[in-house]
Amino acid sequence: MKTLRAGSALSLGVSRTVVHGTFLISVLATSFSALGQLPVTILRPTGVMKLLPWGFYDRLLTPSGMVTLKWAMLLSLLFGMAGIFTSAFTKVSLILVLLYQGLVRSFGHYNHDEMLAVYYLVILAFSPCGDAFSWDHWTRRRQITQARFAYGYPVLLMQLLMAWLYFSSALVKLRVAGMKYLSPDNFPVLAIYHSLDNLHDTSFKLAFWLPRVRGVLPFVVGIVLLWELLFPLAVFWRRSRWWILGFGIIFHVATLFFMNVFFPYQLAMYLVFVDWDKVADWLNQKANDFRLAQDTAS
Repeated sequence: MKTLRAGSALSLGVSRTVVHGTFLISVLATSFSALGQLPVTILRPTGVMKLLPWGFYDRLLTPSGMVTLKWAMLLSLLFGMAGIFTSAFTKVSLILVLLYQGLVRSFGHYNHDEMLAVYYLVILAFSPCGDAFSWDHWTRRRQITQARFAYGYPVLLMQLLMAWLYFSSALVKLRVAGMKYLSPDNFPVLAIYHSLDNLHDTSFKLAFWLPRVRGVLPFVVGIVLLWELLFPLAVFWRRSRWWILGFGIIFHVATLFFMNVFFPYQLAMYLVFVDWDKVADWLNQKANDFRLAQDTAS
């Protein structure tokens, strides 16, 4: 219950800005017209995407159709990030992002980096995330009347989702590979495999250096496995939070250089663990100190 009360309207509002802003930057950097050049005949709809008629895909999977989708996503994500008509545009953003993600996965490209942020969109679409740190709040000057629980629960749920993501990842590794996962050859083989294929955006070659230090790699992999198992502590034990999140940043940067795999969405979602009320208090204190110094100087 103490963890639930730690959340606030400000923390939930900033989380909305971070999640929608992350998708907004990604959409801006992606060429949707290039995706529209692919023939619709190679599309293999998956999940609920099978419910949409092929006529819809014939119109969507064209350069003009994909550009239209891109602009619709940009506008909805921008409005959701700024908190303009928050309740409506967070839901519109959720639907459009799900459509886009489902379309990309229907070509056979599976990437779980974005999935955590997609789940966050679901939570934000059905929570009062526009009651603070939003255009709606600043223009309407509405007072926050809901109980703190209403804001703390969505924030806690997002933190728990991230903790479960890492914890379950460790469990899967142990269930599938057991102690063989700590083999000195496991990490080098996987890293070199990712460095040789053509399905990654980067081409770092540090993986080929790993066999030289294979003797210490079981200890490195073991530390990473232990970190994933202990990640839930970041939710309930604040003293451990920054150690766990700091190690996570190092881990994901290392996977970029050694495995050519990066998780920018996941790293951006770390910001849901920040106590934004304390950040706001610190900024206000600094602003007051600056004004006081200016008055004293004058």
